[in-house]
Amino acid sequence: MRAKRKRKRANKKRNAVLIIFICIGITMFFALNHELKTKLRDIAVYKCKNSATEMINDAIQNTLSESDYTYDDLVEINRNSDNEITSVSCTSSKINSLKTDISDQINKGFENKDKNGFSIALGTISGINLLSGVGPDVTVHFEKEGSVKTNIKSSFSSAGINQTLHRIYIEVNSDIVAVAAAGTYKSSVETEFLLAETVIVGEAPERYASIS
Repeated sequence: MRAKRKRKRANKKRNAVLIIFICIGITMFFALNHELKTKLRDIAVYKCKNSATEMINDAIQNTLSESDYTYDDLVEINRNSDNEITSVSCTSSKINSLKTDISDQINKGFENKDKNGFSIALGTISGINLLSGVGPDVTVHFEKEGSVKTNIKSSFSSAGINQTLHRIYIEVNSDIVAVAAAGTYKSSVETEFLLAETVIVGEAPERYASIS
């Protein structure tokens, strides 16, 4: 009888230890899974933002190459009889046309999933340097969420005596979604690209020193 009771107590202890180890194992599994998902999210969002920014810049550059717009096409500088600058204004029709062309090109870039995808090695996601680039790949791609927003900006700065450097930029904002097997992760990209610039001889009045 005593031997049976001892065996029962021993079995209970083993079962208790086994349950504890199982609980620890499950806890570690979920903790590791959460850690890997967090690192995957961070890496995926970082790479997607960089890739989306590069794609947007390429789209703008391609549009400019195809449209062949110059500074004089986009801006009109008016002077009085004394050759003093009276106004610096944008050519609305050309600016709007350029913005539309750029938006169309960017949208086409977002639709090209073959170029907007990449792989991340599981070893890289682990965060262990020795395992970087090792293991099976996790495929990730990014998509646009909502519409692409564009805004024309300009800046005036001194370029010497009685000379003003005028630059025209386009600012692009877009919400994106990084899509991976483990889930989707929202983010946004913002980039600014120089469209045209010139040196204006003559002082540009501050009240005209803006392009909208």
